Amino acid sequence: MDLLLLLGMAFFWTITYLLIIYQGFKDRTCGMPLAALCANLTWELLFGFFMPFNPLQQIITIVWFALDIIILLQFLYYTRHEYSPKKIAVIVGSLLATAFLLHYGVSVEFHDPEGKYTAFGINLMMSILFIQMLFQKDLLGQSRFIAWAKMLGTLCASVLSYKLYPDSLLLMFMYVLIFLFDVGYILLVQSRSVKIVQRPGAKQGNSQQIIT
Repeated sequence: MDLLLLLGMAFFWTITYLLIIYQGFKDRTCGMPLAALCANLTWELLFGFFMPFNPLQQIITIVWFALDIIILLQFLYYTRHEYSPKKIAVIVGSLLATAFLLHYGVSVEFHDPEGKYTAFGINLMMSILFIQMLFQKDLLGQSRFIAWAKMLGTLCASVLSYKLYPDSLLLMFMYVLIFLFDVGYILLVQSRSVKIVQRPGAKQGNSQQIIT
């Protein structure tokens, strides 16, 4: 059961990253909030290369790291006309350095070699920031498929973590909050994806539903 949950998490989150990359190229934007992206990258760097704790998880983490590098390159490419190279370097560099130090500090301070606290902290932050990004950029870089894959991947991770650490109140709070924000995100994306378009010349009340 634990292996199935781990593979489910790996599958759905890999699909999430691939869909974000695809949608980013399609919409010419970065489909992941920068703060979440930097937190993801540094977690994957730390626990994929410097502090691996499980051989299978290490492989999964390195795959995610490679996909997140592509998403970071999308951010750098599609924002190159919005900010100067120096400003981009300062912003991205400071976020990466801060996130890496926090991941390492929390892992040592809370005796957490698996990085579970920061992993779910990232997930909670990401769930909130994806909703914020939806209000800022509408559906640019986002889709209901991304929303569903993200929710299912994190749900597998939450169930697996609960089986391993059933007494952690902090983790339990994060499981529930992440799930609630993810469901809210799915509903918001779905409501923005379904548009009622009035046909030209049609009678009042005669409308066409378009799913994007």
